[in-house]
Amino acid sequence: MRLDYPLNNVNTYETVGEFLQKAESRFGDRPAVTVYDWEGKEHCYTYRMLARDAKAIALVLLDMGIAGKHLAIAGENGYEWLVMFLACCSVGAVALPVDVEQQDEKILQCIRYGDSCMAAVSREYEFLFQDFPGCPVLCLWDAHSDNSFPSLLLRGYEALKSREEELNLAMDKVQADETAVIIYTSGTLSSPKPVMLSHGNIMFNACHAQALVEAGDKAYTCLPLYHAYSLVCGALNVLTQGQHLGLNGSVKNWMRDLRLFCPEMILLVPMMMESLIRSIRLEQKRDGTREEAKKALKRYQSRKKYHLSCSPFVHDALTRVLGDSVSLIICGGAQQNERLAQEFGCYGICVLQGYGVTECGPLISVNRNRRHRENSVGVLLPETRVKIRDGEILVKGPSVFKGYYKADGETKKAFSDGWFCTGDLGYMDRKGFLYITGRKKNLVVFSNGKKVVPEELEELILQIPLVREVMVYGASNGQTADDVKLSAVIYADPQKTRGMTSYEVLERIQEEIYELNKKLPFHKRIQLIRMTEAEFKKTSIYKIKRGRF
Repeated sequence: MRLDYPLNNVNTYETVGEFLQKAESRFGDRPAVTVYDWEGKEHCYTYRMLARDAKAIALVLLDMGIAGKHLAIAGENGYEWLVMFLACCSVGAVALPVDVEQQDEKILQCIRYGDSCMAAVSREYEFLFQDFPGCPVLCLWDAHSDNSFPSLLLRGYEALKSREEELNLAMDKVQADETAVIIYTSGTLSSPKPVMLSHGNIMFNACHAQALVEAGDKAYTCLPLYHAYSLVCGALNVLTQGQHLGLNGSVKNWMRDLRLFCPEMILLVPMMMESLIRSIRLEQKRDGTREEAKKALKRYQSRKKYHLSCSPFVHDALTRVLGDSVSLIICGGAQQNERLAQEFGCYGICVLQGYGVTECGPLISVNRNRRHRENSVGVLLPETRVKIRDGEILVKGPSVFKGYYKADGETKKAFSDGWFCTGDLGYMDRKGFLYITGRKKNLVVFSNGKKVVPEELEELILQIPLVREVMVYGASNGQTADDVKLSAVIYADPQKTRGMTSYEVLERIQEEIYELNKKLPFHKRIQLIRMTEAEFKKTSIYKIKRGRF
């Protein structure tokens, strides 16, 4: 592993419109986006098709008076979703991607608060707008309507014949500092906040991600496009560099679509990495190669400890789950499991962890192909600066957001002397690697002044074989806020505890935590354990929603 090497050359654009105007001539008939329908049939669109379709829709939106206004996009991932986003932003409108995994009323609240004058929706969510006055609906499917996606395309292509120059002029007027998108934060601790990201924010972030990482020619994301991680680091990042994007529609089919697309790079969150590993292990058991794989992993870990090379353990089970081309996984959204990264490494697949927050466009740092550490979130994006104050990570750079929509007070609280306060705790080593230790709001503070970062203990408890998920927190133990007892709520792995009674599961886990406590300072010892029968609630990118018990 080289400690340092030059940045990769990348294509850069200041606005979404500039990308659309250059994509057709720059990338032409290269494959741009591939999606699969419910039956697994492939639909592939070239850059020429993507650019022309987006321009056609953009001209229709322009005629509808969308410039300077807000367009909500509510639906699962799809080509139409992506085209509508590009078209909207390119003519100076603001896209408002909506998290459709929320309750119906929450979806409508987001749209109302975001002042959307129009909504582009997929079939499943059209019913939400039947009693939503003043917000016309554009259908992201082939409906019997003048506002269906195919009908809009026909109108747009007809208009493009004589008005393409008019559209280009409208795109040229859009400036890099204008708001392109309002994305709600995931809200693990509080209500989601509407983050205003400019064209400059998202395009700088998307383009410069690959200054650090070589992603290959085919990249796949199964994460929802209404989240900044998938939209910017996945879709826009891949498309700005002229690569082939595999886009999953329904999350129910994400593993099927992954196998069909056969990418070189996958964009994932830790929970999805766990799902892939479980599927790989199951296939190994069916093949009778599971014990051989365990031995290969131990050999890999032993050699890696001494920085020795090790031939990958290649087997058919891996190909049946991932296809035959995957060599890289980018993991973000939450702290990755180091043991999972090592198992993928044993199979010849490099796992690079990154770090970002919506307010920073979102990417702040990522490990590099030839410069990475499994327990670090990598090195900083170009022109991005970080400083650590009282343990908290503060950020400055071209990707840092404009502010929260209609929330000047929250915006002021988020900055300190021009630095964005992430709320994450961490440190940076002398070689420029950034490390995350936890969330500032999660800190458990005792009456004697001692502090505990719950995430550090959670990582240790997750190493107990029977534990699937865990949340550590300070349970109230008296009259004051700092009179607390360190506690853990645990969800046991249903597969590994099959045939055991609830009492037996609790007793076994208590024994393991008792042994763990012996190795910890007194103030870091778990004093209370509670089991839960259900998985923890998750955000749209599968981060645990933290609460108090």
